[in-house]
Amino acid sequence: MYNVAIIAGGDSGEYEISLKTADNIFNQLDRNLFKPYLIHFKGSDWSYTDAEGNRYQIDKNDFSLTIKGQNIKFDVAFIAIHGTPGENGKLQGYFEMIQQPYTGCGCFSSALTFNKYYCNLAVADLDIPISPSLHFYNTDPVDYEQIETVCGYPCFVKSCNSGSSVGVTKVHNREELDGAFAEAFKYDNQLMVEKFVRGRELTCGVTSVYGDIRTLAVTEVVASNEFYDYDAKYTDVGHKLLTPAAITEEETQRISQYAQKIFHHLDCKGVVRVDFILSADDGVAYFLEVNTIPGQTAMSIVPGQVTYSNLDIKEFYSKMVLEALNN
Repeated sequence: MYNVAIIAGGDSGEYEISLKTADNIFNQLDRNLFKPYLIHFKGSDWSYTDAEGNRYQIDKNDFSLTIKGQNIKFDVAFIAIHGTPGENGKLQGYFEMIQQPYTGCGCFSSALTFNKYYCNLAVADLDIPISPSLHFYNTDPVDYEQIETVCGYPCFVKSCNSGSSVGVTKVHNREELDGAFAEAFKYDNQLMVEKFVRGRELTCGVTSVYGDIRTLAVTEVVASNEFYDYDAKYTDVGHKLLTPAAITEEETQRISQYAQKIFHHLDCKGVVRVDFILSADDGVAYFLEVNTIPGQTAMSIVPGQVTYSNLDIKEFYSKMVLEALNN
């Protein structure tokens, strides 16, 4: 029986979604193999609450727990924090220093993929199409002319280091840029301005928990809002998820190949989700971003893709934990 710490919470706008992801994983883990503990993170407060409501603090020296005099060490940490510190490499770096096995991508891969702009540069080097973009720090002046030349309108303004479309604004004209910059800088000290691509939003789950890298499925996201924003992702009426996406076999294969190539060359592990826009104008599949800890609530994309692929969800999560142990 392995002790598994399922880590939830964090310090980003995705806090509530992380709690739901962790609850779903907690419910899916095979109790014949694992004894799961839900560990809550908020700032420097890392704690476990038992069934009676008693709270116990994690010892950060070795990531252990002491309950009624009994010291509990965790065989694996299952990271279910979206955003900081669970998706940007910070928590991974801590675990690597104390030699604590954990699920998912390593420190460098997590940090690189979490920054949208620098991840774009790495993916472009793999000959995978990306939309034209610009990068600004919060100390930089807004270069309106450069934005209009490179990106045009409409365009997207995005916090570089955030997820679930937090800090993202679709901008239709110059007058909206200042407000979009202010919104993005609420969540990060750098942002990306990206050219709008008219088309269909597609996302591909990729996993390596079965040895070889394989894709789960390609899903089309049809948002009722202007784009797939936070509300669309986490409300029942905000979107439709079509798995498999109603695209050609050639388009499915191309997106799957791109996703596998990104997974391999960016040294991803566990399960990730790679997002694309299939352009309605030129048929090109443009890379959007990598989600190294994708939402895994009951209504999220990845669990649906796992089910579509005829994989047992309990076995899927079990193999993620066991692979972390083996690594």
